[in-house]
Amino acid sequence: MGALSSRVLRPAGRTEQPEPTPGAGGAARRSDAGEDAGHSFCYCPGGRKRKRSSGTFCYCHPDSETDDDEDEGDEQQRLLNTPRRKKLKSTSKYIYQTLFLNGENSDIKICALGEEWSLHKIYLCQSGYFSSMFSGSWKESSMNIIELEIPDQNIDIEALQVAFGSLYRDDVLIKPSRVVAILAAACMLQLMEFEGCLP
Repeated sequence: MGALSSRVLRPAGRTEQPEPTPGAGGAARRSDAGEDAGHSFCYCPGGRKRKRSSGTFCYCHPDSETDDDEDEGDEQQRLLNTPRRKKLKSTSKYIYQTLFLNGENSDIKICALGEEWSLHKIYLCQSGYFSSMFSGSWKESSMNIIELEIPDQNIDIEALQVAFGSLYRDDVLIKPSRVVAILAAACMLQLMEFEGCLP
Protein backbone atom coordinates (compact mmCIF):
# COMPACT_ATOMS: atom_id res chain seq x y z
CA MET A 1 0.00 0.00 0.00
CA GLY A 2 1.21 3.47 -0.80
CA ALA A 3 1.54 6.22 1.75
CA LEU A 4 -1.63 8.14 2.48
CA SER A 5 -1.65 11.90 2.53
CA SER A 6 -4.35 14.26 3.64
CA ARG A 7 -5.10 17.87 2.85
CA VAL A 8 -7.57 20.15 4.57
CA LEU A 9 -9.92 21.79 2.13
CA ARG A 10 -10.92 25.36 2.95
CA PRO A 11 -13.82 27.33 1.49
CA ALA A 12 -12.96 29.49 -1.52
CA GLY A 13 -12.12 33.12 -0.79
CA ARG A 14 -11.04 32.38 2.76
CA THR A 15 -7.40 31.99 3.70
CA GLU A 16 -5.94 31.23 7.05
CA GLN A 17 -2.39 31.63 8.22
CA PRO A 18 -0.73 28.33 9.02
CA GLU A 19 0.77 27.82 12.44
CA PRO A 20 4.51 28.42 12.59
CA THR A 21 6.56 25.26 12.46
CA PRO A 22 10.06 25.60 13.90
CA GLY A 23 12.78 24.12 11.70
CA ALA A 24 16.55 23.72 12.02
CA GLY A 25 18.23 26.56 13.87
CA GLY A 26 14.93 28.10 14.97
CA ALA A 27 13.81 28.79 11.40
CA ALA A 28 10.20 28.52 10.44
CA ARG A 29 8.74 27.98 7.01
CA ARG A 30 5.63 26.95 5.24
CA SER A 31 5.29 23.24 4.81
CA ASP A 32 3.47 23.45 1.50
CA ALA A 33 6.21 23.37 -1.14
CA GLY A 34 3.88 24.70 -3.81
CA GLU A 35 3.18 27.83 -1.80
CA ASP A 36 6.91 28.38 -1.14
CA ALA A 37 7.60 29.09 -4.77
CA GLY A 38 8.29 32.77 -5.32
CA HIS A 39 8.70 33.48 -1.59
CA SER A 40 11.83 33.68 0.53
CA PHE A 41 12.02 32.22 4.01
CA CYS A 42 12.19 33.96 7.35
CA TYR A 43 15.27 33.12 9.40
CA CYS A 44 14.27 33.85 13.01
CA PRO A 45 15.48 34.63 15.57
CA GLY A 46 18.76 36.50 15.25
CA GLY A 47 19.12 35.77 11.57
CA ARG A 48 19.36 38.63 9.12
CA LYS A 49 16.15 39.19 7.23
CA ARG A 50 16.32 38.44 3.59
CA LYS A 51 14.44 40.55 1.09
CA ARG A 52 11.06 39.06 0.45
CA SER A 53 8.78 39.55 -2.47
CA SER A 54 5.89 41.96 -1.95
CA GLY A 55 3.08 40.67 0.23
CA THR A 56 5.03 38.01 2.12
CA PHE A 57 5.41 37.97 5.84
CA CYS A 58 7.32 36.32 8.66
CA TYR A 59 5.59 33.12 9.67
CA CYS A 60 7.22 33.23 13.08
CA HIS A 61 5.76 36.71 13.68
CA PRO A 62 2.54 37.05 11.67
CA ASP A 63 2.10 40.67 12.75
CA SER A 64 5.45 41.70 11.23
CA GLU A 65 4.46 41.80 7.58
CA THR A 66 7.24 43.27 5.44
CA ASP A 67 7.46 44.32 1.83
CA ASP A 68 9.89 46.04 -0.49
CA ASP A 69 9.19 49.46 1.02
CA GLU A 70 10.18 48.27 4.50
CA ASP A 71 13.35 46.66 3.13
CA GLU A 72 14.25 49.94 1.41
CA GLY A 73 13.59 51.78 4.67
CA ASP A 74 15.95 49.40 6.50
CA GLU A 75 18.62 50.02 3.85
CA GLN A 76 18.21 53.79 4.14
CA GLN A 77 18.42 53.57 7.93
CA ARG A 78 21.61 51.52 7.66
CA LEU A 79 23.15 54.10 5.31
CA LEU A 80 22.18 56.95 7.63
CA ASN A 81 23.85 55.23 10.56
CA THR A 82 27.05 54.47 8.64
CA PRO A 83 29.77 56.96 9.64
CA ARG A 84 31.16 59.03 6.79
CA ARG A 85 34.78 60.11 6.57
CA LYS A 86 35.36 63.67 5.49
CA LYS A 87 38.72 64.23 3.94
CA LEU A 88 40.32 67.21 5.61
CA LYS A 89 43.03 69.34 4.10
CA SER A 90 46.31 68.85 5.96
CA THR A 91 47.68 71.74 8.00
CA SER A 92 50.76 71.97 5.80
CA LYS A 93 48.71 72.27 2.61
CA TYR A 94 46.42 74.81 4.23
CA ILE A 95 49.35 76.97 5.39
CA TYR A 96 51.05 76.79 2.00
CA GLN A 97 47.88 77.71 0.11
CA THR A 98 46.50 80.35 2.48
CA LEU A 99 49.60 82.06 3.80
CA PHE A 100 52.19 81.60 1.06
CA LEU A 101 50.26 81.47 -2.21
CA ASN A 102 47.42 83.78 -1.14
CA GLY A 103 49.58 85.96 1.13
CA GLU A 104 46.88 86.33 3.79
CA ASN A 105 47.85 88.32 6.93
CA SER A 106 51.25 89.12 5.43
CA ASP A 107 53.44 91.43 7.52
CA ILE A 108 56.36 91.86 5.10
CA LYS A 109 56.96 92.09 1.35
CA ILE A 110 60.11 90.70 -0.25
CA CYS A 111 61.03 92.12 -3.65
CA ALA A 112 63.61 90.54 -5.97
CA LEU A 113 64.19 90.21 -9.71
CA GLY A 114 61.12 92.35 -10.40
CA GLU A 115 58.83 90.01 -8.41
CA GLU A 116 57.11 90.61 -5.07
CA TRP A 117 56.20 88.07 -2.36
CA SER A 118 53.78 88.79 0.50
CA LEU A 119 55.30 86.76 3.33
CA HIS A 120 55.43 86.46 7.12
CA LYS A 121 58.41 87.28 9.36
CA ILE A 122 57.71 84.34 11.66
CA TYR A 123 58.17 81.94 8.73
CA LEU A 124 61.09 83.83 7.21
CA CYS A 125 63.00 83.47 10.50
CA GLN A 126 63.52 79.79 9.64
CA SER A 127 66.06 81.15 7.18
CA GLY A 128 69.42 82.04 8.69
CA TYR A 129 69.62 85.03 6.35
CA PHE A 130 66.33 86.57 7.52
CA SER A 131 66.76 85.47 11.13
CA SER A 132 69.97 87.52 11.39
CA MET A 133 68.38 90.43 9.54
CA PHE A 134 65.33 90.65 11.83
CA SER A 135 67.09 89.99 15.15
CA GLY A 136 70.05 92.36 14.72
CA SER A 137 70.30 96.11 14.59
CA TRP A 138 69.89 96.19 10.83
CA LYS A 139 67.59 98.81 9.36
CA GLU A 140 65.65 96.01 7.60
CA SER A 141 64.46 94.69 10.96
CA SER A 142 61.81 97.42 11.14
CA MET A 143 60.97 97.61 7.44
CA ASN A 144 57.84 96.20 5.87
CA ILE A 145 59.25 96.05 2.34
CA ILE A 146 62.69 94.57 1.69
CA GLU A 147 64.50 94.67 -1.63
CA LEU A 148 66.83 91.70 -2.03
CA GLU A 149 69.98 91.92 -4.06
CA ILE A 150 70.67 88.66 -5.90
CA PRO A 151 74.45 88.16 -6.26
CA ASP A 152 74.24 84.75 -7.98
CA GLN A 153 73.16 84.70 -11.61
CA ASN A 154 72.01 81.10 -11.22
CA ILE A 155 69.13 82.32 -9.03
CA ASP A 156 65.92 83.10 -10.88
CA ILE A 157 62.32 83.89 -9.87
CA GLU A 158 61.25 80.23 -9.94
CA ALA A 159 64.13 79.26 -7.64
CA LEU A 160 63.16 81.97 -5.15
CA GLN A 161 59.53 80.84 -5.33
CA VAL A 162 60.55 77.29 -4.36
CA ALA A 163 62.94 78.51 -1.66
CA PHE A 164 60.38 80.82 -0.04
CA GLY A 165 57.64 78.21 -0.40
CA SER A 166 59.77 75.62 1.38
CA LEU A 167 59.38 77.67 4.57
CA TYR A 168 55.62 77.04 4.48
CA ARG A 169 55.53 73.33 3.72
CA ASP A 170 56.90 69.98 4.88
CA ASP A 171 58.69 68.85 1.75
CA VAL A 172 59.80 70.14 -1.63
CA LEU A 173 60.00 68.28 -4.93
CA ILE A 174 62.97 69.43 -6.98
CA LYS A 175 63.26 68.59 -10.66
CA PRO A 176 66.79 67.55 -11.69
CA SER A 177 66.94 70.41 -14.19
CA ARG A 178 66.22 72.93 -11.38
CA VAL A 179 68.69 71.66 -8.77
CA VAL A 180 71.45 74.22 -9.44
CA ALA A 181 69.14 77.28 -9.38
CA ILE A 182 67.20 76.15 -6.30
CA LEU A 183 70.31 75.21 -4.32
CA ALA A 184 71.85 78.57 -5.20
CA ALA A 185 68.76 80.33 -3.79
CA ALA A 186 68.73 78.06 -0.72
CA CYS A 187 72.41 78.78 -0.02
CA MET A 188 71.89 82.53 -0.30
CA LEU A 189 68.94 82.38 2.14
CA GLN A 190 70.81 79.91 4.40
CA LEU A 191 68.06 77.32 4.36
CA MET A 192 69.35 74.42 6.44
CA GLU A 193 66.83 71.88 5.11
CA PHE A 194 68.46 72.00 1.66
CA GLU A 195 71.89 70.97 2.94
CA GLY A 196 71.02 67.31 2.40
CA CYS A 197 70.56 68.05 -1.29
CA LEU A 198 74.11 69.24 -1.73
CA PRO A 199 76.49 66.79 -3.44
